[in-house]
Amino acid sequence: MKNILTNFNFVVLLLSRCASNAGSSLYSIAAMWLVYELSGSSMYSGLALFLTQMPALLQIVLGPVIDRFQIKKLLVITQCIQVVMLLVLPLAYAFGFLTVALVLTVMPVVSLCNQFLYPAQLTLLPKILKKDQLTTGNSLFSVAYQGTDVLFTALAGIIIAVVGGVAIFYVTVQRSYSQRYC
Repeated sequence: MKNILTNFNFVVLLLSRCASNAGSSLYSIAAMWLVYELSGSSMYSGLALFLTQMPALLQIVLGPVIDRFQIKKLLVITQCIQVVMLLVLPLAYAFGFLTVALVLTVMPVVSLCNQFLYPAQLTLLPKILKKDQLTTGNSLFSVAYQGTDVLFTALAGIIIAVVGGVAIFYVTVQRSYSQRYC
């Protein structure tokens, strides 16, 4: 395990996985919170959760799609789209046209872009790890994927209560932007 953690590319990929999960957990909860603040309706909040989680079903078919593209280019394009879409919400708030419909439109697109990330990163593992390190690498990725998701989903409500729903989207944009260039 020590050898795998000395692989710079693996560590960067693993840390970006953790950062991505942190941001995804935050904006997933923030979307529901924001929809509830805007509408006062638990039905719309549930719809926001559904629309944010629904693109995860597409991971089943994303493997063959990802194999047809250059992984680095695919990751950069999907992250750029995600940054732009996440920036729409704080800008809409700043200019006074933030609506439930806008949040419910933006969030599935953001979530869809995020669905490419995990399978694409797993595709990179055999390219950056030795064959005997793949099992450990996949295990660490799985722990990072599930563990950070649980941790940050639990913390998201507290963080959003302190800084507000709209601020989370700005923070997430900064995370996606910096992840793209690291």
